[in-house]
Amino acid sequence: MAAPLRILKNTMQRRWRRARMRAMVAALLPQPGWRVLDLGGAPDLWDHVDLPLDVTLLNTPRACARLADAAAARGCKLMAGDACDLRAFADGAFDLVFSNSVIEHVGARERVARFAAEVRRVGRAYWVQTPCHTFPIESHTGLPWFWYYPAPLRRRLIAWFDRPAARDSRPDPVGETTWFRLAELRQLFPDGEVFRERSCGLVKSWSLYRCAQG
Repeated sequence: MAAPLRILKNTMQRRWRRARMRAMVAALLPQPGWRVLDLGGAPDLWDHVDLPLDVTLLNTPRACARLADAAAARGCKLMAGDACDLRAFADGAFDLVFSNSVIEHVGARERVARFAAEVRRVGRAYWVQTPCHTFPIESHTGLPWFWYYPAPLRRRLIAWFDRPAARDSRPDPVGETTWFRLAELRQLFPDGEVFRERSCGLVKSWSLYRCAQG
């Protein structure tokens, strides 16, 4: 991706993430001191929440090593693990389980179902965001209408975009991305409400969320 396009994409992503976190706070009304489990997240995302929260970031071992300094600077805890297997935590162990653009990367549909079940089990509240495949710009490649390209063209483009992942073990390669219809997400989170994040009047992503129980 050319440098100017990459800079523009990163700038827009920061703006969208800031607005998304504000929407999450408005919907869930988290309280100071809430225990938060962020699945696959990074500490800088929580800079957009002006509340003292007890945040644990669960990520891959490689990501934990990369994020260690930033997490320590922000007072976040780091834990290596699998977001589809949270057996280390009791039911309702966290006030909020949060994930930002993670569910589309966990793998096969069986793992997706386990991810959703674990989110609902471990969190009193949850917020799970994923891109909307009908938004004109695909979030990982920056290409318009990517998921509607002929399959052979998609495969060639995926191979090109995933070269850095193969070289540097970068997380979330495009070739391992799954897109969801809203009906599928509703089935995965039957007790959740839907927040539609919009850009230029179009739905850019969906967030399935449940307010705190009890």
